[in-house]
Amino acid sequence: MNSKNVVFLLLAGVLLLYQTAWSHTKNSAALIPPPADFYSCRTTGNGTVCQGKVTNVYSGGMASSCPQGFNILENGYFEETATRYYDRNGYLVQRVLHVIYPVGDVHNVLYNSRTGKAVVYTTDVIETDSFSIPGNFNSITARFTGNLYMVSLPATGMLVEDVSILAATPSGDILDVHGTKVLLAGEAANLCNALG
Repeated sequence: MNSKNVVFLLLAGVLLLYQTAWSHTKNSAALIPPPADFYSCRTTGNGTVCQGKVTNVYSGGMASSCPQGFNILENGYFEETATRYYDRNGYLVQRVLHVIYPVGDVHNVLYNSRTGKAVVYTTDVIETDSFSIPGNFNSITARFTGNLYMVSLPATGMLVEDVSILAATPSGDILDVHGTKVLLAGEAANLCNALG
């Protein structure tokens, strides 16, 4: 192969990379709704797939109320891996979020709002959102599977085990429920007693 052919092949390769990058950027900008900045998108034969990961720390979230006169508050650190699926027209049709509150992370506690007495928890749940109207978050059916809350005490063992499947409409109507629900169902007596 002579040097002219090599140069031509290199230029063709650069042009192909430039066109791919350009169409990738063009398609990502036209997605409805557009993905957040932490996503990276690629086009496929069926549309566009965007993936990303984000972490967050928060404190003082309301988890439940106790008859003993205190609230159960929640601090947390989570890692979320997110995937969005867009159709060929650029509309979001499915979103999958895998959320993990890591075992042993010092941020992940449920605590008594008055005394500060705390227990640690962990979460590992997958949320799958399906859009009946592509691109419209008001049309999603959300399905949650996995461990919503797990609290285990060294002396007494398992205290809370919200292991489940839950599916709900945008208006909050429950479509499907399987498995143990404690905090989700407002049944926090064991936790209230442990934190009282």
